[in-house]
Amino acid sequence: MAPGLGLIPNVIIDQHFAERGRIGRLLGAVAHNPQILGIGIDEDSAIVVEGERSTVIGSGAVTIVDAEHVTHSNVAEAKPKRVLSIHNVTLHALSAGDAFDLATREPCSPPDA
Repeated sequence: MAPGLGLIPNVIIDQHFAERGRIGRLLGAVAHNPQILGIGIDEDSAIVVEGERSTVIGSGAVTIVDAEHVTHSNVAEAKPKRVLSIHNVTLHALSAGDAFDLATREPCSPPDA
């Protein structure tokens, strides 16, 4: 992991998410940085960000991984080949038209609802 483009403050974005099976990678990233929201974007998908609201477009999904309320993680133990353990992580699966509030960290009504 390295610093990204800084497109959205306090957010980690991973692309080609479902196609390349990157859920484990994003879970590990938010386990290391629980204050940062993880967003996995499938191919042929995007989020349109307007203020604090993001809306999903395209034919794939967007996965939101939120570790803000995690009660346990073994990520700090850093033992080689140890499988990640993380408890109480929140996951949202969003499709086209779904919206997400980046400030409240909650799904919300689409803009035209």
